[in-house]
Amino acid sequence: MQQQGTTPTNNGERQEPDWELASYGRRVGAWALDFVGFTLPLILLIIAIVLVVFGLVFSSTAVEESVTTSFGTIVTEETIVESWPLGALFSSIGAVIILAALVVLIGYIVWWLFALRRGQTPGKQIVGIRVIKDDGEPSGWGYTFLREFVIKFLLLGLVSEPTLGIARLVDYLWPLWDRAKKMQTLHDKLLGTLVIRAR
Repeated sequence: MQQQGTTPTNNGERQEPDWELASYGRRVGAWALDFVGFTLPLILLIIAIVLVVFGLVFSSTAVEESVTTSFGTIVTEETIVESWPLGALFSSIGAVIILAALVVLIGYIVWWLFALRRGQTPGKQIVGIRVIKDDGEPSGWGYTFLREFVIKFLLLGLVSEPTLGIARLVDYLWPLWDRAKKMQTLHDKLLGTLVIRAR
């Protein structure tokens, strides 16, 4: 971990900053935690919906009626197709998973929205890092929302699609060769932000 370069004071002396840049390992850890916190509930939702549909298809009892005429008399025949006993169980398990995944996803989004005002995401909060502006000012809710959602998620996601993810990969690897300076990603450079150790 390294500190940002010294800054001049009013009397011309150099003053050490009172913050320390976050290590690349902590940044990757925060990104992984945020990825899991948002993606895992979505994967669980998809699996649960498949279970519910699968269970509904195989747990329904189908009744087929056929009408035949024999000497002017109408005879109704009923054929009952036996239901698969695990179908109802799959539907029940799927419904429980859907409820749990929705609770986790909504909880994560609410946590994410509250953490933004401190310049953090849930992952950054867990590993003890936060975002500030490169002039040392705090990154408030709006600026952090712009960085995390508009730039990282929307813009970077849009640019990353045609490049098969290469743009996102370059962005996240950029701090490795920006070590001598501010260890910024491309989206940090675009917005003028730094990631530092939280105190």
